[in-house]
Amino acid sequence: MPKSLLDTFRTLDEATKQLLADIPSTLFLSFATLSIAHGRACHERLSAEHIVACLEAAGVSAKRKSVSRALARASDRISTTKGLDGDTLYRLMTKGEREVAHYLGGGRLSVVRVDGSTPRTARQTLSEILGLLDESVSICDPYYGVRTLESLDCIPKATAVRFLTAKTNESPQKLSGPFRDFVKERPKVQFRQTSSHSLHDRYVVTTGQLLILGHGLKDIGAKESFIIRLGSTLVPDLVKQIIRSFDEHWKSATEIK
Repeated sequence: MPKSLLDTFRTLDEATKQLLADIPSTLFLSFATLSIAHGRACHERLSAEHIVACLEAAGVSAKRKSVSRALARASDRISTTKGLDGDTLYRLMTKGEREVAHYLGGGRLSVVRVDGSTPRTARQTLSEILGLLDESVSICDPYYGVRTLESLDCIPKATAVRFLTAKTNESPQKLSGPFRDFVKERPKVQFRQTSSHSLHDRYVVTTGQLLILGHGLKDIGAKESFIIRLGSTLVPDLVKQIIRSFDEHWKSATEIK
């Protein structure tokens, strides 16, 4: 028998409330609400208004319009139907449940092994991880090339991306056309280049998480490596320090055209 939704969210343990509060994306915040409502209160479908009310009961603010807009781009990660009053009701699908697990409970730390003997599968794995990024993203990768663009194209088009790099071993003639075409279609992606001596690590950082890459975006799958994901609730000071460091490098870097 379904439990009271608002009571369920009002009485969530403090750790879960903090996890919800730290989710920076409205889309994944909505997914998390749907997941908790189903798992703890046996409510399978919620409207945007229900989601906002549940979050408010847990002490987390969200706007109905933002929730509706976010879920409109959720694709096959949710299913929708119309309620008796005409409101859209949302149900979280398995794919959405899997993705939001990164933000709830054990999802704060995850390690993915990249097998060097299956480069195509490795790039597919990276593509799935990058496809979950729906907030502003900063990427540090010392080397870049044409295949870098293939990886960046996996990030949702609505996401703002700053890509900071140092050098390439590919010719300007080979790079100029693909980069020009990419920026034309993906204006929210910016590229800057800085001194090769100042960049060493490869990472992807947002306010909600840090991805540490064993290989650069263009070389993923060339040999065995790992992708380590750390949620910001696990290492909040580290995430803030890395973002500050990135911002400093970004200011002094020059635009790649």
